[in-house]
Amino acid sequence: MLLVTRDLARSLVRGLQAASVGKIFGMPGGGPNLDMIGSAEEVAIDFVLTHGENAACMMAAGYGRLTGTPGVAVVTRGPGLTSAVNGLAQATLDRFPLVLISDTVSHAQGRRVAHQRLDQVGVAAPVTKWSGTLGIRDPEAVVNAAARLAMTAPAGAVHLAFDPTVPGDEVPDVPTPVVADDAVLERVRRLCAAARRPVVIVGLDAARHAAGVRDSLESLSCPILVTYEAKGTIPESWPNYAGLFTGAAIERPLLEQADLIIALGLDPVEPTPGPWSYRAPMVMLHSHPIDTAYFGEPELLVGPYEDHLKDLVGSCHSEWPPHAGREARERDVAALEYPAQGLSPHEVVRVTRQARGDALLTVDAGAHMLVVMPLWVTDDADSVLISNGLATMGFALPAAIGAALARPGRRVVCFVGDGGLGMVLAELETLARLRLDVTVVVLNDEALTLIRLKQQQDQGGDSAVGYGTMDFAAMARGMGVPGTTVNDAESLRAALTAAEPGPCLVDARIDPSGYPHVLRVTRG
Repeated sequence: MLLVTRDLARSLVRGLQAASVGKIFGMPGGGPNLDMIGSAEEVAIDFVLTHGENAACMMAAGYGRLTGTPGVAVVTRGPGLTSAVNGLAQATLDRFPLVLISDTVSHAQGRRVAHQRLDQVGVAAPVTKWSGTLGIRDPEAVVNAAARLAMTAPAGAVHLAFDPTVPGDEVPDVPTPVVADDAVLERVRRLCAAARRPVVIVGLDAARHAAGVRDSLESLSCPILVTYEAKGTIPESWPNYAGLFTGAAIERPLLEQADLIIALGLDPVEPTPGPWSYRAPMVMLHSHPIDTAYFGEPELLVGPYEDHLKDLVGSCHSEWPPHAGREARERDVAALEYPAQGLSPHEVVRVTRQARGDALLTVDAGAHMLVVMPLWVTDDADSVLISNGLATMGFALPAAIGAALARPGRRVVCFVGDGGLGMVLAELETLARLRLDVTVVVLNDEALTLIRLKQQQDQGGDSAVGYGTMDFAAMARGMGVPGTTVNDAESLRAALTAAEPGPCLVDARIDPSGYPHVLRVTRG
């Protein structure tokens, strides 16, 4: 049996090698897990040991997103798989490519062994594109098909349960590309030709085609908004860049002036829940079919961007005033300002951006996100990683580790709240062990502030959302990461300037008094 397990592990690794996988992340539990890791090392696929399965998935998915390969994570059976569920959901809802391989109680032992026996394929199925068993029937082909499925838009998670006692399952075929409907294409052309005040929204699916999107939109003299996951796809120095589309209040004045909304790659998972109240007709161009119910009754044109984008843009005739986009963005940024008494989140973002330049950025879920995303300026496509579809806390630090490994030599900045960092605190040791050039900035206000802002009377009070004091700088130093505590902009600037290349953490004790104002401006 040991030989069969190792043969399957080697076949698994050959399949990963064929898919250009360069690293595997995970937390092994012995047995087949270690055979997989050993087989990977034989062919120079590195293994990155993490402190948790959830973090391993997020590291792998972020690494895959930035390298254009499937991220791969390995976990043990039972609690290993169940602990990875949030990481699977993050990859699937945020459209990051991930292949998770779990050990499992084998079919041959299933009738006798109850210890850690779960329907792992069934557990993973609701949060993946597909979940199945990797057995002895053509395993290389199965692994390669799983990698293709994870990468195919919309990207997401695929799970394989490793069982050398069964033939295994066949991965479903990747959908064939959809050919655009001629009648829809003609209606879309007419709408574009009739518009005089179009507004473009660029979403995450179009971000995968940044070069072509930029080439098509650069000369278009109408305002362009981008979603969180598409940030950087449109250079923010462009005069027609108008800021962020969130599905909430901040972009509403601009969209209410539009006579046509053109959405490129806008995924329905991206906007915040709420009504779609715009009267302007909407045209959506997407590489694959999507559910458009959130947006009312738009015209959806499905097909390759390179086939249709220039044609549609060429049909548009904008009568917007010059620099309408830039002026809209400047108004939005000015509206976010708030006279804080102590160190404001706004100052934290601006000082960090000035000190670290246009670094790769990872952003955790929380109130700080509402400040970071509009104030961090970038012209670099594919330079911001954020969990928007799942909006999960505990994302930014693992994603920063994955990003630093994907882009060696590129500095990474990780913005995280005290709540989110607490969920993955032990991964600071991973950061130290790997000696990665990641600056972790903790916006520390000792609370789940975004939840506090939503809290109503008789919903638990401070005990439901407030933490005690935590010295994150001391905790970081205890795990080998240089840590500094700051209370004002000057001490933050000094700490960032003094830090050597490599891992560091800044515990920024912020004044959260401006967050209610920011929430009103951004979300209404």
